[in-house]
Amino acid sequence: MIENIASRTEVEAERNMLFRSLTLLTYAHLEGFCKFALLAYAGAVNALALSCRDAAFPVLAASLGDIFAALRNPNSKAPEFRTGLPDDQELHMLWRERTFVEAYEGILSRTVEIPDRVIDTKANLNSVVLKRNLYQLGLDYPAIDRHRGTIDRLLGVRNAIAHGDALRVPSADHVREYTAVAFEVMQFVQSGVFIALRDGAFRRVPSI
Repeated sequence: MIENIASRTEVEAERNMLFRSLTLLTYAHLEGFCKFALLAYAGAVNALALSCRDAAFPVLAASLGDIFAALRNPNSKAPEFRTGLPDDQELHMLWRERTFVEAYEGILSRTVEIPDRVIDTKANLNSVVLKRNLYQLGLDYPAIDRHRGTIDRLLGVRNAIAHGDALRVPSADHVREYTAVAFEVMQFVQSGVFIALRDGAFRRVPSI
């Protein structure tokens, strides 16, 4: 509707305003849809109450963020050496690794629970951020590369407009390109989620 109104107006200032508005809306739809679709996928996987032992490795890794955070935490120290060797970082890392290995079987018996924080568009959804989110969930991501230039340009123009750059006015051709690519990327993400759920991509493939 906005694009149709912009094509009919003879007032340049009004047309520019509409093109700028359409660019902001296009980006908002792209970011919002991608985040919604990936959260829906994570929610669907969580609802299955899948054992970590049976989960695909990306899903398993996404579920163990708290475990990995504890493993990397430099303030978590071996009780036996907390006073005698308080600054021996290598020793304390060894203790955390040993604790992880000892608890591994129990970790695998946990139920998959992908936290919402795993899906993070950082309010700046460029091609790399989108690929990162798809990668973390084990979804197809290389195809995003063919749209990288347009996605990143859309974000750049959106940021310029949102931050008050009055001179950034996208052309009609650019607006059409942004809209077409945004819908194509959204369709790709949607299809990837449907296929992953249909084919059980979240489950670990038994080794032969």
